[in-house]
Formats: sequence, C-alpha cells, structure tokens
Amino acid sequence: MTEPTIRACAQQILAAIDHHGSDSEALRAAIQEPLRELMRRDDLRELGIPRHGNNVAFSRYLYFDGELSILLFEVPKEKPVPPHDHGVWEGFCVYRGAVRHSVYRRGDDGSVEGHAELETVSEEVMRPGDIAILAQQADIHGFVALEEGTLGITVVNGSYKAERLYYQPEKKTYVVRKPQNPR
Repeated sequence: MTEPTIRACAQQILAAIDHHGSDSEALRAAIQEPLRELMRRDDLRELGIPRHGNNVAFSRYLYFDGELSILLFEVPKEKPVPPHDHGVWEGFCVYRGAVRHSVYRRGDDGSVEGHAELETVSEEVMRPGDIAILAQQADIHGFVALEEGTLGITVVNGSYKAERLYYQPEKKTYVVRKPQNPR
C-alpha cells in the first residue's frame, strides 16, 4: 500500500470546502478521513517547510498554495495557549499526543474595547485523529498539551487576520496581538 500524500489530502480538503462551504459540521466530517489518512504517516515531522509558529515550539508548512495551508506544529507540554481568535475558519486536529482543547464564542456584542464575555462551547481531551472546526459563532479556542511531544495539524482556507484577540476569560478581558507569522 502506498503512503497517502499531502497533495492528495489537500485536494480532498479543497473538494470538501467547495462542496460544503461554511457548514462546519459537514466540513469536519468531510475532512476527517483525508486528515486521518495523512496522519497514518510517521514522517510528517521531517516533511514540509519550516515556519515561525505562534505559541508553539515547532511549526512547518506541509502544504501551502496561497490560500489553503496545512500546518504541523508541536505544542510544549503544560504550557497553555490562551484563548484566541483567527478571523478565518480553522480545522484543528491532533497528530501525536494529547491536547486539552476548549472552544468559545463571544457572549457580548464587542462594543466595549478590551472587554469580552466568553461562553464555553466545548471542552475535551483530543487524541490522535480527533478534529475540531473553529468557525463563525465558535471561532475562539485555547489549548494545552498533556503529553511531551504533542503534535497538531491545522488546516486553514484563507488568511489569518493580522491582529488577533487573546482572551482572559476569568477577567472578561482581551488584548490585541499581532502574530509574528500571520499566515
């Protein structure tokens, strides 16, 4: 049996985007199998092009065509990535290890600068093959690796926004940050 290729995975994801558009549940179901096929490979860490990641120890482009990107990244164990937004939908999955992943939505109207009330949509421990889609109405997430050597994969169709909001849910506040790598 031949190894699944990154290009084949990307082509199947693009077909799913064309077919399902912004229906995040249908999109999640449609991209799950191509990503799981790709995750059968043991060599993803050695593939791709290095990129400077935000909040992570290691990051590589596995695929990038100017619009769709598939990224591999390592999350340092027990170093929480605070809740943040992206301004574009993102598929988030675990390749190796385990992540405690939380998804939120804004509960306020955004009219007061620096103030945000987040509502928790889901909290789960994600393991290899688990996929979450972050999209409008629930496009804020935070996570922490539970095991050493945890690797994740993200799929993004479009560009991340230039300035992102990083939230402190317990204080009902946020700060604006400009990521070092907006793509």
